[in-house]
Amino acid sequence: MKQHSFIACFLTMAIIGGTCDLSAAEIPDGFEVYFNDAQHSSTNGIDTALAAFINSANETVAGAFYSIDRSVVADAFIAAATRLGVDNVRIITDANYRGLSGCQRMEDAGLYIIDETCDGWSNDSIQVHNKFCVVDGIKVWTGSYNTTNSGSIYNNNNAVAIECEDLAEAYLTEFNEMWGGTSGPHGDCHFSTNKNTVINHHYTCNGVNLDLYFSPTKDEFPNTAYDAIMNRIDQTENSIHFCMYTFTQSNLAGKLIQVLNTGLTVRGVMDDLQAQSSYSVYDYIKSNNIDVILDDEVSPHGNLLHHKFAVFDYQSPDASVVTGSYNWTLAAQVSNDENTLFIHDQVIAEAYYNEFYKNYYGYEPGDRTPTIEITTNESSYSPGNYFLCSATLTNPGDSSVSLYEYIILDIGESFGSDRFYFWPSWSGSVDSKYLIVGPESDIEQSILQFLVPQNMPVFGPVTIWAGMLDPAGTLIGDVDSVTFSFI
Repeated sequence: MKQHSFIACFLTMAIIGGTCDLSAAEIPDGFEVYFNDAQHSSTNGIDTALAAFINSANETVAGAFYSIDRSVVADAFIAAATRLGVDNVRIITDANYRGLSGCQRMEDAGLYIIDETCDGWSNDSIQVHNKFCVVDGIKVWTGSYNTTNSGSIYNNNNAVAIECEDLAEAYLTEFNEMWGGTSGPHGDCHFSTNKNTVINHHYTCNGVNLDLYFSPTKDEFPNTAYDAIMNRIDQTENSIHFCMYTFTQSNLAGKLIQVLNTGLTVRGVMDDLQAQSSYSVYDYIKSNNIDVILDDEVSPHGNLLHHKFAVFDYQSPDASVVTGSYNWTLAAQVSNDENTLFIHDQVIAEAYYNEFYKNYYGYEPGDRTPTIEITTNESSYSPGNYFLCSATLTNPGDSSVSLYEYIILDIGESFGSDRFYFWPSWSGSVDSKYLIVGPESDIEQSILQFLVPQNMPVFGPVTIWAGMLDPAGTLIGDVDSVTFSFI
């Protein structure tokens, strides 16, 4: 390629940019995944998605939510009771949040609402911490989302909706155990360790394998949610990425440290307020080299990092994610009413990994491209000055990018005509340096440096252009330039 045509092409790409068509795999049929965008104070539809889920009911709705105060959700429950009859729309909540306006409005509309006190528990002894809803006995919604204004707008939350009769029936069985009946006013309700529910843990929904655990019961399952999480950590081959609101379970922390020391990648985000608790494992895992940050270290960030999920081997066909209401605490296992769902699907696991990535870095994977910055220590130089020109290459993406780095020295009309030289050899012909810039990495390099001699002629301006192209010749990221003169 001739020098001038190369430069014209290079600058054209700098102006119009390159394109990249990435065809994302689709979420499996019967599954929907939702994340709110707390970093930007936008609901991103998690509240309206739940309202639509409730509004889709043709026969029954059973909702178990720690707190209910979001108007669009309360309105959906009220509308469902009006449409289906109050006997067919039942709500379970935590006694401490019974007085929220959403619950009050629903009770004023005649809906049946119960909390743990109907089973003799005081409102401080346990938490009814679930966040799930079953519609028509065939669809279930679960995740970390409390149906409040803060949970909708300012806190990081996730939810998954699954159309699967067997799975929905398991959730409904748990709900009915707490309710003490199948419709209408509650019967002999059972919460926390008074529950007798025994369920199958393993389900297949539209070809996706799932594992489901409820906590706690009168007699512990042979295989509890805690055991299942520990086992999944043991089975991990490459990486674990977690977002956890409250993490106080020291045995789980120790297991993460153990697998980290075998060479696995373990990375996490925790809520900064919860991490201040004397029971938090944050300091423990941080001091044992787990790559964990607090949500207030990320800009922008939401109010609370309210997620309770972990992603295992997200790049593997055996990838899975665990989500639900279960914080990694002892109380989640032995006293609070919780649900824990493992989803063994690579596409869904990758969606949750992308949410981890956003909470860890502050931006979505792929929404920032590699950049190159050219700098000089001064903009004008006199004899005796030290001249230094350097380049910083940054790849903020989540995969390695093969790059050809082009740096062009343009001395303009200083010697009577355009003259162009190409680094790294500073030849008059097109040259480049082949690089691989790894994920989340920077490369700093010196391009040109010298002591300006006493006989340096006055000339300029001089411009150095820099950019990165892939092996196909497509511009990757941006182009930068720096201009200087010798006086």
